[in-house]
Amino acid sequence: MINSLHLQSPIHQYLTMNITEIANRLVELCRKGEFVQAEQELYSADVVHVEFDGTVFKGFDEVLQKEVKFLEQLKATPAIEVSEPLIAGNYFSITMRMQCEHNVRGKMDINEIVIYKVADGKIGYLQCFM
Repeated sequence: MINSLHLQSPIHQYLTMNITEIANRLVELCRKGEFVQAEQELYSADVVHVEFDGTVFKGFDEVLQKEVKFLEQLKATPAIEVSEPLIAGNYFSITMRMQCEHNVRGKMDINEIVIYKVADGKIGYLQCFM
């Protein structure tokens, strides 16, 4: 018999989300600048992230490490705008605009479309376009 308390834990909640719930949760966390938490909750262990320049990151640890490294290089909390998600089948997309100051690159205005693929209740693939 499965422990009912375990089924109500936050981690289990995110394991059973449908694509609409995943997309909405991602938007909610990104709007708060909680990118690491979004990845921890919503990305699969074998996630693939393709950057706008074609650079590919494979696996949860590599993708998370890339995100943490980027965020550590920001001088201040960025101004962030995230659209509502557009959902079709197992895919959804958002637009994200981030104005920030990077330690190396200086002031940046990042404006991108990100497409996500969901499988088995987790984000397994994402690709960024600028």
